[in-house]
Amino acid sequence: MSMRIISCGILLAAIFIAGTQSLLAQNKGPQQPPMPAMFHKMGLSGLCGDKSNLYVMAGGKILEYSLSDMTLKLSVDLPDLPAPSAPPEGPVSSGKNSPPPPPNAPHGLYAIDGYLYVLAGPVVYRYSTPDLKLQTSVELPKPHAPQGSE
Repeated sequence: MSMRIISCGILLAAIFIAGTQSLLAQNKGPQQPPMPAMFHKMGLSGLCGDKSNLYVMAGGKILEYSLSDMTLKLSVDLPDLPAPSAPPEGPVSSGKNSPPPPPNAPHGLYAIDGYLYVLAGPVVYRYSTPDLKLQTSVELPKPHAPQGSE
């Protein structure tokens, strides 16, 4: 009886291993193309305020609320990511949009002296407040791989 249990255990382990290897082999197939660049904006969120307004980044938009009664005053779309300066490594996308930054891309808002600074992925945007007109943008330098010391 115990020999039968051991045989069943070995058989189940073999089936599990074979199934896992099959799934791993399937996952090494062609990669899905990256999502369009507009989707990078959906995961970015944050908020900040000045003396009279609350600025919220959510759902690909910058929203301006009045602090006095929390009514929505203005909404603008976040700009699309700039085109990459060098072709990405790995599978090539056939779409016109650049690939989105990773889900943990840097993002945030900061309001001071009549300007709202928005960090969205690799770009810092400067908007005038309270009209939320885009004034300028700066693409951050790409980080360099650390060089080993010998």
